[in-house]
Amino acid sequence: MESQNHYYGHSSALARYAGLTRPRHLPGLLQHGWTAASPLDTHFRDFPEVGRPGGRSNRSLFVWSHESRSWDPAAGDRRSVAIGAPWHYLCAVVGARPAGTGTVILPVHGIATQPLLGDHAAVARAWAETEGPSTVCLYHVEARDPAVVRAYADAGHRLVTLGTRTDPAFLGRLHALLTGAARVVSNRLSTPVVYAASLGIDAAVTGDAMRLAGERADDAGSLAGRWPEFYEAGTAPAARTAVARAETGADALLPPEELRRLLGWDRRQAGPWLDHWLRAPLSRTVTQLGRRASGPGERAPSGDVPSLSFGAWFVAATEYLPRPLGSAPAAPAAPLPVGPTA
Repeated sequence: MESQNHYYGHSSALARYAGLTRPRHLPGLLQHGWTAASPLDTHFRDFPEVGRPGGRSNRSLFVWSHESRSWDPAAGDRRSVAIGAPWHYLCAVVGARPAGTGTVILPVHGIATQPLLGDHAAVARAWAETEGPSTVCLYHVEARDPAVVRAYADAGHRLVTLGTRTDPAFLGRLHALLTGAARVVSNRLSTPVVYAASLGIDAAVTGDAMRLAGERADDAGSLAGRWPEFYEAGTAPAARTAVARAETGADALLPPEELRRLLGWDRRQAGPWLDHWLRAPLSRTVTQLGRRASGPGERAPSGDVPSLSFGAWFVAATEYLPRPLGSAPAAPAAPLPVGPTA
């Protein structure tokens, strides 16, 4: 229905599992990452009528799991359908891989509208001491920041990235990265950590969690309280894997023919196409303009950073514009190398 359905190559993963060579539009909204809150209030907040009684009955909210500790579907005011994470559909297509080697680190990342605050050099050095020189995967935002790249390179780490979230090869690159590792580490509980653990890969959260602009100091700490299995060194690997499988809906996967039927991919439909190119962009534009009009003045409420200029806000808002659907490679591609720049 909307561009977020195709983030990270998720629609490509679903399509290949369903026996299609190219992705199609979805009749609703697809959860596009692990979240420490309800996806109904985060990923789907800009389309509040979808899934609501009396709303558009032919559009659904497709979530990963109804077993996550982060939310209770029975307490929500919108109906959702648990289908499992696209990650597991990709894993089912790719099949088992040899045991990986070495450590992969995926630092918490910022976004255009919410930068990451903290000392990257100190975090990079601390990981070099505890994990040894490792492969560090930077989100595309930090991969374009010369200071961040130098901080990790100077600490002896090898740097890669996975592309932007609109790159259909993103999930395949992440799969190659995680399954090629013996250990996966981040300083914040996040999607790739949960993905790795769901496959039985040693995964842990260690180091300074840093802070996103506007975030409260205790926000990161609350994650450790709710998901201690990823923070406590003595946790049995099987216990961590069980939690990760529940969070990602590993047992909710549908057979290919049922997935095609549920997503309307067993027939041609004009509605999802019109949603993607016309209705959803119009709805998103109205929401974004309203949010901009009621936003902060010269500084964000926390005082962390100045509010975005109109130009910067406009660039961030256009990331949600629809674009033609690309198709991911048939086999997972390797992550993209990142080199230090002057």
